Amino acid sequence: MQPLLSPIEMAAADAATIASGTPGFTLMERAGRAVARAVISLAGHRYGLRVAVVCGKGNNGGDGFVAARVLHHHGVGVRCLLLADASEYVDDAAAHLEIMINAGVPAEPFDGIRLEGCDVIVDAIFGTGFRGAAEGRPAAAIAAINDARASVVAVDVPSGVAGVTGAVQGPAVHADVTVTMAAQKLGIALAPGSVHAGDVSVADIGIAVDSASAFVAEPDDVRRLLPARARDAHKRSSGSVVVLAGSDGMSGAALLATRGASRMGAGYVTLISTPYVDHAKKSVLPETVSRVLVDHSELGPEVLDEFASDIERAGAVAIGPGIGQGKRQRALVEAVLRELSMPVVLDADALNALAEDVTPLVERSASSVITPHPGEMGTLLGVSAAEIQADRVSAARRAADELGCAVVLKGAGTIVTDRGRPLLVNPTGGPELATAGTGDVLTGVIAALLAEKLDPADAAAAGVFVHGLAGTRAGRSTGGRGVVAWDVAEALPGAVAELTHYSR
Repeated sequence: MQPLLSPIEMAAADAATIASGTPGFTLMERAGRAVARAVISLAGHRYGLRVAVVCGKGNNGGDGFVAARVLHHHGVGVRCLLLADASEYVDDAAAHLEIMINAGVPAEPFDGIRLEGCDVIVDAIFGTGFRGAAEGRPAAAIAAINDARASVVAVDVPSGVAGVTGAVQGPAVHADVTVTMAAQKLGIALAPGSVHAGDVSVADIGIAVDSASAFVAEPDDVRRLLPARARDAHKRSSGSVVVLAGSDGMSGAALLATRGASRMGAGYVTLISTPYVDHAKKSVLPETVSRVLVDHSELGPEVLDEFASDIERAGAVAIGPGIGQGKRQRALVEAVLRELSMPVVLDADALNALAEDVTPLVERSASSVITPHPGEMGTLLGVSAAEIQADRVSAARRAADELGCAVVLKGAGTIVTDRGRPLLVNPTGGPELATAGTGDVLTGVIAALLAEKLDPADAAAAGVFVHGLAGTRAGRSTGGRGVVAWDVAEALPGAVAELTHYSR
């Protein structure tokens, strides 16, 4: 796993490295050289290259001074543009400013006109500790950078992006490349910061990262989580899933959740629903067992008794997609949480059923995974979706602590966490998943992994990763547009094969 550092964690790692004997001056030199290399790599050449380095008055500005000097040494035409008076720079940044000027690179006050004719602009305005909205000269500089026709390399975090949350509350640089020091930062792993960051390059400048509270999952991490199939495996040993989903008029979500479980590898999937859903299911899911509640148009708590034998043999239950909202649905969700001992995945209407009272989830002793989008998460925590999006990390951690379950906070940079577990930001998937029903597929995917006895947080992390990979594969097969949720479900086996290097 790759560590994801908050500004506080990065500052602590930086301070520890300096305390162990590496001067901050040296770290700044290394950082600036890494930025200079990124500029040349992005441009593809040195000679004739024209670069503007825009420097704020903090340590990011110091990194910019080094980059400007190194680029000048390599024959690049460089302008260094200051957003503060030279007298305002202190410590290592001031020292590197003086060295840069002595090396022949003049420091000029920032003016947007000076960006004209540049091939690359280096954004060295704000660092990882930025929060809020840029104002005054920095805001004007950010706007000018975005208006220029040059490529942009950002130092550590694009200026205007909050380093801890990825939030953008005002003008923010749109970078083509972000060079971040020592480890990736939360602010450029989470949207919208990740969108502003472009391609992210982590530069090793000699800062040891010994601890972190958040990580990015990597393919090897997920590969190790996925259970290997024994040669004598049979349908029950491969995981048995019961899906409680759908209602009259809402069959699609149930079918997609069921297909997700099957395509993720569950050996035995039972869909418990209504005659309306069963009629739709027969032509597209012949491999799925049907159990039909004939006397109602929506599911209620009586299904636990009527289909007890099917449920008791399941390794996991998925509940919520398309069940609708009402007293019967609330009673069903509460009964599932209180009476069933196997792991349960709750999504969509199952989460809405808990809006008035989350006690059944909090008091549950068996494993649970919830998969809310920001609106559903806001409902569970009693805040707005906007508040969730403003700090997704804190929201996910709060939900795990208060609700006592594994949490999948969906969105660009889906977050997975559980009480006492590190927070994971998922790196796979993209705009292909921004279509109705993909969340229902994910519900089935996680249920299939729970049925194979993965820990809830592990099942959630692996499921989200594979689901995102499947979305990318589906996008490639359609040319990037027109992906529907069924395509994502059908791409799941290929995604697993790609991840595990499956061959026979």
